Amino acid sequence: MGGGKLPLPSLQLRCPLAAPHHAPRLVPAPAPGRPAAPARLDPLWALRPRGGAVEPLPGLLAPRPGLARAAPGPAPPPDPQRGACGAPGPPPFLLILVCTAPDNLNQRNAIRASWGRLREVRGLRVQTVFLLGEPGWGSRGSDLVWESAAHGDIMQAAFQDSYRNLTLKTLSGLSWADRHCPTARYILKTDDDVFVNVPELVSELVRRGGRWEQWETGVGPPRKAKAGDEKWDGSPTLGSQPVPLLYLGRVHWRVQPSRSPGGKHQVSEEQWPPSWGPFPPYASGTGYVLSASAVQLILKVASRAPLLPLEDVFVGLSARRGGLAPTHCVKLAGATHYPLDRCCYGKFLLTSHKLDPWEMQEAWKLVGGSDGERTVPFCSWLQGLLGILRCRLIAWLHS
Repeated sequence: MGGGKLPLPSLQLRCPLAAPHHAPRLVPAPAPGRPAAPARLDPLWALRPRGGAVEPLPGLLAPRPGLARAAPGPAPPPDPQRGACGAPGPPPFLLILVCTAPDNLNQRNAIRASWGRLREVRGLRVQTVFLLGEPGWGSRGSDLVWESAAHGDIMQAAFQDSYRNLTLKTLSGLSWADRHCPTARYILKTDDDVFVNVPELVSELVRRGGRWEQWETGVGPPRKAKAGDEKWDGSPTLGSQPVPLLYLGRVHWRVQPSRSPGGKHQVSEEQWPPSWGPFPPYASGTGYVLSASAVQLILKVASRAPLLPLEDVFVGLSARRGGLAPTHCVKLAGATHYPLDRCCYGKFLLTSHKLDPWEMQEAWKLVGGSDGERTVPFCSWLQGLLGILRCRLIAWLHS
């Protein structure tokens, strides 16, 4: 695949990411008293037939036009983004975007009660935000309204929430982060059934060279990327200021598209013609890390990539079009579920997939504890060795 445009037949992308008035908003925390119902949001993306009106499309549903607004409540704060990234103090070192479904309240609460409650690790700020679309008919949308107002950690965009719209959800989250949290150093995209070992992940990113950046010492954030100033030879830079580019995850190579009709991961020949071959390398969507400069790059080239329903493949394709290759990290579990093991989770894994709410909190007790401190004795040397070997064996069997 070259660097040229690969258009989707008969479809065009409207409502570009760069339009600030289409930006999704984080619902602010409520004023004292009864929580306020958040207002609905304008669509960020819409798929339209050429020359036609918005209409549902198979697999990728367009947002419904003319969304009604919720009943007004107490006036919101002047800046609804301050609760996420504009609070006093240093900017977030790590912003975690969790893709979730409207009905997955138990999963969100398990994260809030475990690894999502951390706000600082090694003196570096951490922030967790949940990404949602519009609930479908029959969903408990009113409960979501009050949950949003109570916690102030939900970013909702106006498109139908479904698995096949995960690309829209992720792009809206990355766009929101770039627009309203530009000083965040790293972005982790993950899902609500994934356990994240936040302290170890922060340590991993620090080891990869995060602490020396000027933004952390208060000099200021890296400047925004502009068209034409990318340099991909040698060390990556944006203009004259060094900005490390990082796309880190459990990488999949040479994956062929699934053509199974009606399958969860189906990609039609219209969306990805057979002549294009396998997908480019991409990091598993269960958990990958992007540096702020990588987020800017992906958003800038995303409109030139075919809009696929597979979010992780789409991000990998966009990264490739910008000249950025994913970095493989076996500690990010991908789609693998690891049995609960204190040494494996505490000394090796950065993420683990397919944890239910009970397992999420049990893993947190093993690794973090109620206040980020371990509540049980940690591994001996021999236990640690055996636990890490067990983890590596599972990772090898699933690679």
